[in-house]
Amino acid sequence: MYQEYSQSAAIIFGWGAVSILGEKVKELGCKKAMCVIDKGIEGTGIPDKAIKSLKDAGIGVVIFSGVVADPPVEVVDLGGDLAKKEGVDCLIGIGGGSSMDTAKAISILLTMPGIAKDYILAKPVRYDTKTPVILVPTTAGTGSEVTSVCIISRPDINAKWSAFVNTTYAIVDPEMTLTLPRRETANTGLDALAHAAEAMTSLDCNPHSDLFGEAAIRKIAKYLVIAYNEPSNVEARTEMMLAANFAGLAFNQPLTHVGHAAADAMSGHFHTAHGYGCGICLPAAMKISGPAVPAKMRVIADALGVSLNGSETGEQLGNLVADKIRELMRAVNIKSLKESGFAREDVLSFVPDVVSSHLCNHCPVKITDEVAYKVLADIYDSYQ
Repeated sequence: MYQEYSQSAAIIFGWGAVSILGEKVKELGCKKAMCVIDKGIEGTGIPDKAIKSLKDAGIGVVIFSGVVADPPVEVVDLGGDLAKKEGVDCLIGIGGGSSMDTAKAISILLTMPGIAKDYILAKPVRYDTKTPVILVPTTAGTGSEVTSVCIISRPDINAKWSAFVNTTYAIVDPEMTLTLPRRETANTGLDALAHAAEAMTSLDCNPHSDLFGEAAIRKIAKYLVIAYNEPSNVEARTEMMLAANFAGLAFNQPLTHVGHAAADAMSGHFHTAHGYGCGICLPAAMKISGPAVPAKMRVIADALGVSLNGSETGEQLGNLVADKIRELMRAVNIKSLKESGFAREDVLSFVPDVVSSHLCNHCPVKITDEVAYKVLADIYDSYQ
């Protein structure tokens, strides 16, 4: 038996790293870049350093600011049309996961004919995209800058499907997160935690995912609450950005599993923030996985700071990890689904969405209708 692992792109990490963007685009021989951003950061000054770096290097700049949360295929098509019209030869995704995923998906349309709907599938396919894609995260959460997957919404079926593409650079600058609001700090931090923990418990985990997943969890356990309470804390912002990056590296190949499947269902029906959904679903995912992967659950528990005596069963470890995650969620004021106004019966109706998700193929426990119902009930009932 053997395992293969790698990372999708070179990483440039550090305070002020975004200043090197233009130089890297120039080294690639590109002349005109399209910056893919959402309207939420347009005009805030957040993308300005990236744009300045490009212009200082003599790179032409086109702005596509049509990205929305959980971007649908139609947004990708609009971005692709603009990129073709302007003749851009490089794509720069600046923002959270939505902007970075949109930039990745647009790269498909600059290589392949047709529209986004042709390529964003329930069972993702890898496309050998040719246009350089450079990703600049402004949140410490998605890790999308170091994964090859782009997750795009299909509003016609209330689902989030995906594809795999080539990326070129991840430019990870913690300074970009200094103005991140507390709610987004909490949600994106929990997203990173879910990436790390689900990657480590995936059927396709490997030494690479174990190494980076554990390191990410330790950093999140130590720094998320500090970053939430002290937004200008440089050390906490740096460590959370690194944690999110590590978590992205962890799940790039093993992928996530039932927690993300449930979160995607909620996002599709409730339009909840992705990070919120992943956080709220993670305890149940760990609880159901504990008996199947007790050794991994012990490592996760230790990384979270859970006190252990060494004799815990897998079931006990899963419960301890779930409780610790809920404790962390309360520390950053995450509302329950009930508090947010969502009905239990609606959550339980997502069983078909969860079971049909390709992500459940990576779960260490077979996700039947009965198991999915149990997971969804646990998500709703155990965090009030």
